[in-house]
Amino acid sequence: MQISQKTSKNRTLSARETIVTARDLSGTINQLTNRLSPKSLFKNYDQNNMELDKTLKYALLAMEEAEKRIKRQENRIKYLESLSVTDELTQLLNRRGFLMQFRYSLSISRRTKIGGAVIILDLDGFKNINDSYGHAAGDNVLESLGSCLSTTVRDTDFVGRIGGDEFSILMPGATRKTVTRRITRIHAAISGLSFPWNDKNLAITASIGRYDYISTEKQQDILDHADANMYKKKLR
Repeated sequence: MQISQKTSKNRTLSARETIVTARDLSGTINQLTNRLSPKSLFKNYDQNNMELDKTLKYALLAMEEAEKRIKRQENRIKYLESLSVTDELTQLLNRRGFLMQFRYSLSISRRTKIGGAVIILDLDGFKNINDSYGHAAGDNVLESLGSCLSTTVRDTDFVGRIGGDEFSILMPGATRKTVTRRITRIHAAISGLSFPWNDKNLAITASIGRYDYISTEKQQDILDHADANMYKKKLR
C-alpha cells in the first residue's frame, strides 16, 4: 500500500520529536549523574547536603499528604459501599445486600452440595402502630426488632430488612432441626420485647415462614417458597 507524502511527513516529524525528547531526557540524566557523582558531591558537599535534605523533607511531606489522602478516599469508599448494602434504620443488610450475600452463599452451596434455609418474617398489624402512634413509633419498633434478630441468630447467619416491616434470615448449612429450634427462639425473643411509647407499652407479633433449600435450587424460587409459607402462617 502506498503511503501519502503528507502521512510520511507527519511520521518524520513525530520521529524527530521523539528523538528530541529522548535527547533532552538523556541530557537531563547526564546532568543529574554529574551532580551526584562522588567527585561532584565531595567538591560541593555542604551545598549538596542542604539541597538533599531539603528535597528529602519535601518528598516526605508529599508522601505523608498522599497517604492521608488515600486513607480518606479508602474510608469514603468503604462508607459509600456500606450505604449501598446496609439498611440505615436497623443497620442490617438491606434488600440489595441480602440478595448479594444469598447469591454468594448459593454459589458455595453448589460446590459443597450443602443446602440451608431462608426464613422470612413479617410483623403482624404493624400498619396499626404507624397509624395510631406515628412513624417514629414504628421506626422504634423496627430498630428494636432488628437488634433482637441480630442477637438471636447464629454467627454464621445473615439478617436483612428486605421490605418495610419484612425481614429475612439466611441460614447456610442449617439442618431442619436447627432451623426449627431457631424459629422457636425468635418467636420467644419477639414476644419478650416491649416498646414503651408515650406512657403505653406496645407489643408486636410476627408471622414467620421458612423454606429449607437444597444446593441446586434457584434463588428466586427459594425466596418465593419462603414468602408463600410466611403468608400461610399470617392467614391462620
